[in-house]
Amino acid sequence: MSEQFFCPCPRGLETLLVDELNALGARDAAAVPGGVSFAGDWACCYRVNLESRLATRVLWRIVSGRYRSEEDIYRLAYGPTWAKWFTPDDTLRVYVTAKQSPLKSLEFVTLRVKDAVCDHFRTVAGRRPSIDTAAPDVRVHAFLTRDTVTLYLDTSGDPLYRRGFKQAAVEAPLKENLAAGILRLSGWQPGESFIDPMCGSGTFLIEAAQIALDIAPGLGRGFAFEGLRNFDRSTWAALRKAAEGRRQAP
Repeated sequence: MSEQFFCPCPRGLETLLVDELNALGARDAAAVPGGVSFAGDWACCYRVNLESRLATRVLWRIVSGRYRSEEDIYRLAYGPTWAKWFTPDDTLRVYVTAKQSPLKSLEFVTLRVKDAVCDHFRTVAGRRPSIDTAAPDVRVHAFLTRDTVTLYLDTSGDPLYRRGFKQAAVEAPLKENLAAGILRLSGWQPGESFIDPMCGSGTFLIEAAQIALDIAPGLGRGFAFEGLRNFDRSTWAALRKAAEGRRQAP
């Protein structure tokens, strides 16, 4: 069954991300400023999370509709069957971004979306998820335009530029997916010499090494989709096994 997804990415890398998603089996990939929408099944979603070097996240589109007020957004957010995908035992955080929205307070929109999801669980399960703004199990994203709102579930968890290979907890000044995009734009290919005289935290060098050794960028980490109730464990295991099998020794 085909689902709809959206991958945010660094500005300027949208066309490259379209090409990457097409190579990973996505359908109908279409670039907009700041990201790429695409269609695919859950195997494709898992593969993009595991293999994409350019995407920041993979967001699964749940519902979209028109609004005029915060209460319209509440009603839209209350409607999906959230309990099919996670439970009240999972912690939750809601993120809201907007472009040309007439609503005055995105904080209030965030509160109303959170209330709608929690009220859904009170109705169907008798209790609600707890909120965790630091390390939630489930992230719900809402994107507002001038008159529409789209709700997504985040299938990635931590941003995909957090590859899981670095031991240091400090954020590098250059995100890994932007470094991978710059490498792609430079025309560098595995097998060619690569020198970074101002390596700093080594982000370019690490990305180049992973590309040269065909190491899938997501092999060293976990993903939010592994905690969803519709998670297909056997499909994911097969994808990871195939990626591990391609990995070359240094």
